[in-house]
Amino acid sequence: DVPLTHIDGIDDRRVRDFRVVSDPELMRRRRLFVAEGHMAVERLLLSRFQVRSLLVTESAYQRLRGTLDRLNRDVEVFLTTATGLREVTGFRFHRGCLALGERSVATTFSHLVSESCRPIVALEALSDPDNVGSIFRTSAAFGVTGLLLSPTCADPLYRKAIRTSMGATLQVPFSIDAEWPNELKIIRKGGTLLVGLTPDPTAVDFETFIAESKGIPMALLFGSEGVGLSREVLELCDMHVRIAVEESTDSLNVAISAAIVLQRYAVTTRGVS
Repeated sequence: DVPLTHIDGIDDRRVRDFRVVSDPELMRRRRLFVAEGHMAVERLLLSRFQVRSLLVTESAYQRLRGTLDRLNRDVEVFLTTATGLREVTGFRFHRGCLALGERSVATTFSHLVSESCRPIVALEALSDPDNVGSIFRTSAAFGVTGLLLSPTCADPLYRKAIRTSMGATLQVPFSIDAEWPNELKIIRKGGTLLVGLTPDPTAVDFETFIAESKGIPMALLFGSEGVGLSREVLELCDMHVRIAVEESTDSLNVAISAAIVLQRYAVTTRGVS
């Protein structure tokens, strides 16, 4: 069985890292992130990330016990009450279950490109963690190879992004390009088609484009919630495509756009129903 440690007070030094989970900047400096709730914690335990420790109530531990017993690595588990958990963390949205993960050094994204013919999703300057989390969730649903993010995107390991993604940010490989859009240039030279999504009426209709582009390795690029893709990135793209909408609507929410595009890509190229 997994060894358990009972925590009685908020001053216990063994849970000091849990006391800063509501401070995203401090968490980043400590190279940590937090997953909350049974589903996200279970997906973290089964992910590529190293898990430092869990802080859980008795009932949450019982739900996770089977997963913990199957792990081939030791994870420190601290038991407390729901009240104790709130006192330690300072917030209520823990669902009796928190886990600390360690931020690992990301591999270069170009390494992922050669491993699959499935699409890549690239995000530029998406500041809303809900949008980032939603796109990760959609990407997991439709078998995306991985995601490439500009450094101005919301942190995919921020707890709100993890929660919105239903833990998909812990499952789908991703990389943050510190020299954006350098990684796009690299994968383009390697033969990946860069496809920029834009509401520009002169862009090619996505349905037409995807029907004529089966089997071509591509990266699907989505821009910020306000201005969309930057001019630099649009000029780098091989194709500009748009989702056809009524003239009375100028654009769609970026997470909705990504869901439509990825579903249509999957149906058209791989016959996903």
